[in-house]
Amino acid sequence: MGAAVIRFRGELARNYVDGRRLPEETVAVWMRAVAPCIAVSGGPVLDLGAGTGRFSRALAGHFSVRVVAVEPSAEMRAVAAAAAGPDVGVVGGRAEAVPCASRAFQAIWASQVVHHIEDFDRCAAEVRRVLVPGGRLVVRGAFHDAERTTLFHTYFPDLVVLAEERGRALAALTRALERAGMAAERRDTVVQTSAPTLAAFAGQVALRAHSPLRRLSDDRFAEGLERLRKDAARSPDSGPITSAMDLVVYS
Repeated sequence: MGAAVIRFRGELARNYVDGRRLPEETVAVWMRAVAPCIAVSGGPVLDLGAGTGRFSRALAGHFSVRVVAVEPSAEMRAVAAAAAGPDVGVVGGRAEAVPCASRAFQAIWASQVVHHIEDFDRCAAEVRRVLVPGGRLVVRGAFHDAERTTLFHTYFPDLVVLAEERGRALAALTRALERAGMAAERRDTVVQTSAPTLAAFAGQVALRAHSPLRRLSDDRFAEGLERLRKDAARSPDSGPITSAMDLVVYS
């Protein structure tokens, strides 16, 4: 598993933009979902674990706020900085060490980052430190259990175990935030369109830009991708491809 992660690390930033591209209407769905947390506050917003900045730009543009994108990967930051507009700043950092002043943000957006956190208590302390009193942490992710699977799991059943790991990571973060004086305010399910057709979905999956796919052995990934490609060849226009994601708000 480690070898696979190392092999794909250099390719991740290059493939991330296309492999994890979301339709414009899907980004708009997420902006509406987080509006109660961000539109009222008026920013600024911290995008924690921003990757290539796809949501940083959306947040800045949709809500007319200043966004600071914090990302540990230099490769990801380079892509984010190249596409960032004047209202997005890109800096190096991680959840356990945010390089920003205390009480600097009205809200924190953390999309698919919880499973990357190594020290939940340090992360919770940093979240509490950089948020203004009453500010909110908004977490986006797929915290599924074995009874709630996605199309990924149809072709890559090993990913069910990884999804359960993410659920445990969210629980660990919640406990750490409670120790830091914050609590979950609400948890919603947001249904998003990931790709317009099965063929488009297969093309994205082939780039292996999702971190769970990189944890599979090359053989298991190839087997699942082959099944997916065969189904896409039989029904290339079937779709859209949707999935249920979680939105958890802490205050």
